[in-house]
Amino acid sequence: MRQFYINILEFQKKHHLDKPCIIISKITPYLVASIYILTLIYLFINHDTQLKVTIIKPALSFIIVTIIRKLYNRPRPCIALNIEPLVGHKTGESFPSRHTVSAFAIALALLHISLPLGSITLFLAILVGLSRILCGVHFVSDVLTAIIIALIISII
Repeated sequence: MRQFYINILEFQKKHHLDKPCIIISKITPYLVASIYILTLIYLFINHDTQLKVTIIKPALSFIIVTIIRKLYNRPRPCIALNIEPLVGHKTGESFPSRHTVSAFAIALALLHISLPLGSITLFLAILVGLSRILCGVHFVSDVLTAIIIALIISII
């Protein structure tokens, strides 16, 4: 596992992909949040009945993941594998990825409102999840579990 992350990080540095990965990791969560906030404002102004569900499902996903993280408190790859991540991050509470669950929960909620807007947000959510792995701050299982949680809450 350690070699997997070392290979990813070295490949990125060798091919000058580390800076784009860092930028994607930092910008995409804000893009998802901005789209979400603007959508909530739009739904509120138009008294749309989907407003409550669009707030509740992402919030529930976030709360569930936060509880799991506190209970499990798995160290991040950079700590567990003694590697240097591309972006600085606090230690512990790696599992599951809160950035990823939030992005996917928002994207899935927006898919119910607008296919084009939801699709764009889903693409950004995929970038969020991938960047968390590629920057060395989450294990693949952290991201996949977050996606599964977002999907389950979305279906309920």
